Amino acid sequence: MGGEPYLSIRPMRIVISSDPRLLHVLRGVVRYRAQEAGFGPAEVEYLTLAIDEAVANVMRHAYGNRRDARLALEILTFPDRLEFVVEDTGPKVEPEALRPRALDDVRPGGLGTYFINCCMDAISYDENFAGGNRLRMVKRLPPKTSSRDEYSSQERG
Repeated sequence: MGGEPYLSIRPMRIVISSDPRLLHVLRGVVRYRAQEAGFGPAEVEYLTLAIDEAVANVMRHAYGNRRDARLALEILTFPDRLEFVVEDTGPKVEPEALRPRALDDVRPGGLGTYFINCCMDAISYDENFAGGNRLRMVKRLPPKTSSRDEYSSQERG
């Protein structure tokens, strides 16, 4: 094993209490996984924002700001995408409640689902999840460019 860095890409599952002070832990893990998967700095921040919004919504709405409940974030890495799965044990959410409000409805808050929809390529809510709520968010990986492609574009630029 020498001094080489080691990284194993497997499903990662993190369970935290519903205390907003722990959101920074999830943000750090999401940033790390997104960077390792090959996303650029802007995409990393967008993904981090989307997961932060999804988990904050669970804390605020499913748990009514209780800090003693539990929720989980699972990150699955595939060759072409990352999948983020948020699970909670709160009361079932109606899928209509997960839709963003109209942007012309100007008022504070309420844009979390809008940000999530903007950042992710696919979102699905598992209505059959027996334990509470399960939200799956998918982000496709950026296309790989070869070093030859990068060199060609630099020559033209």
